[in-house]
Amino acid sequence: MNTKKLLALGIAACAAVLQAWGAMPADRTAFLNISQVHRGGGKLERPDNTLETFKWCWENGMAPECDCRRTKDGVGIMLHDKKLKRTARGISKAMAKKLVSEELTWDEIKDVDVGSYLSPEYAHHRIPTIEAVFAAMKGHPTWLCFVDEKGAGPRYIARKAREAGVLDQVHYTGPSYEKALEWMKVAPGGKTQIWIGTWPRPEHTAADTERFEKFFEGKMDEIRANGFKGLSSVVLHTYYDPTAKEPFVPSTPYLKKIIAEFHAHDIPVFSIPFKGGDTEEVYFKLFEMGCDGYSTDYPSVMASAIRKLKAKYGPKK
Repeated sequence: MNTKKLLALGIAACAAVLQAWGAMPADRTAFLNISQVHRGGGKLERPDNTLETFKWCWENGMAPECDCRRTKDGVGIMLHDKKLKRTARGISKAMAKKLVSEELTWDEIKDVDVGSYLSPEYAHHRIPTIEAVFAAMKGHPTWLCFVDEKGAGPRYIARKAREAGVLDQVHYTGPSYEKALEWMKVAPGGKTQIWIGTWPRPEHTAADTERFEKFFEGKMDEIRANGFKGLSSVVLHTYYDPTAKEPFVPSTPYLKKIIAEFHAHDIPVFSIPFKGGDTEEVYFKLFEMGCDGYSTDYPSVMASAIRKLKAKYGPKK
């Protein structure tokens, strides 16, 4: 990935959007600048949830989505899974099966290799503490962090961000609207991002489309009941199959409807295409139906699509 080209996605534009957050900008491409990479590295490009990966995101004009939990002795760390089994190498089978938050201390995991599962060149990657991540962001106001809370708690994350002086750069992220509202109490004026989607992964059938849209409506009813308060942005889980009669789950008409509803409350809408995200086509389709930005498991593909979208739809010089 060419760093200079990715930086051209618009760091200055990103800063302008952040200053005006809370109102939909006239430039529809503005929020593309703060599209995110799922777990920091996506599915294959970089190890997920490491400081080196987060720096790679920031330096290439993207924002990492990361995951925060705590060790047995209370240290805040960035780690997606409950166990080390998937990403750790060089540890015993017994250790790989232990629950990090209940059975392992920081001293036990701090030197574990969590990069070479992807490639030997990343063998130096380690699990970062929340303090290390926030310290790296200090002095870089356009370096954002979308923190998906995995048990650390809104109050703890807000305290660490405030201590580091980066609270304005941290977006509290996750599926719980209730916890987003809690974040707004402990971090007044802070930013939140709710992910809306359910599991298991759907097939492109009428039954699965109905199941997904029913789940989405349950979330929407909760948000509507609270007057859309406490939301800075949302991420919609989508699945794209161009060979299907209706290529999207949830369906295109349903997605357009709720995107318009969020926009009516000045809330930008992002989407993560869990299926189809490896093709540029899906990002164009999502943008055309109203999405303002993305999260992705395929950062190179997303970055290429964003460059083309900005060239086609962005302000002309």
